[in-house]
Amino acid sequence: MISDTEDQATLDVSAAIAVVCARIEANGLLLKESADFQSFETLIRGTEDKYLMEDFSPRFFDLHGATAFWLGAYNAEGTIVSVQAAKVEELRDRSLAEHWQQQQRRMFVDPDPEIKFGSEHAHDAYFMRGKIAYHGNLWLRRDLRGVGLAEPLTQLGFLIALLKWSPDYLYGLMAARSAEKGFGIRVGYRRFVPRGTHWHHAPAHIRPDDWLVYSTRSDLHGLARQILRSSFEGPE
Repeated sequence: MISDTEDQATLDVSAAIAVVCARIEANGLLLKESADFQSFETLIRGTEDKYLMEDFSPRFFDLHGATAFWLGAYNAEGTIVSVQAAKVEELRDRSLAEHWQQQQRRMFVDPDPEIKFGSEHAHDAYFMRGKIAYHGNLWLRRDLRGVGLAEPLTQLGFLIALLKWSPDYLYGLMAARSAEKGFGIRVGYRRFVPRGTHWHHAPAHIRPDDWLVYSTRSDLHGLARQILRSSFEGPE
């Protein structure tokens, strides 16, 4: 049985999604959600970065609507200007760090014996278990950066993941500089660990200084309430 409190929390998240969508669309952007990751790969290859994270590649994972989605933002001409993706894992029998040990080996170490994966990962990852969502492959076209779009776009991804899956945790891996400058807190992460995955010899495209950044389910509901309060209060 769903309690009145849970009903209200769901309504708050849905309302916060509407607020964030309105902020994005006010900048002349149209939003699309999809679980077609073959299309996502094609789309990514056409952007200036051309970087599809292995976590969201159909070559490594069976990604479908029950466990993954991606979001695209398009300008008035129909050109893609932003992408992001999220997926969820049921980690009841192992920690996030143990999951990394298996997953990263499959994606990087097995294909390339020169890659060496370590075992001293972010401290909190050894205690994170349950339903865990991963958010990544965030890209915003260079000419639209620094104008206040990155925050609502990322928040939208977080809130949709919360509404779909109600995860115990939602996490990402963020460059140390971005975390230290406060980007993580602005988009909705509430917990920060100055180490992500540990590498002895990382793949060339993986940063060795990433932080684990994450929020609990309660943190994400707090983000939804914060967004609603700001919409009622209006700009300062």
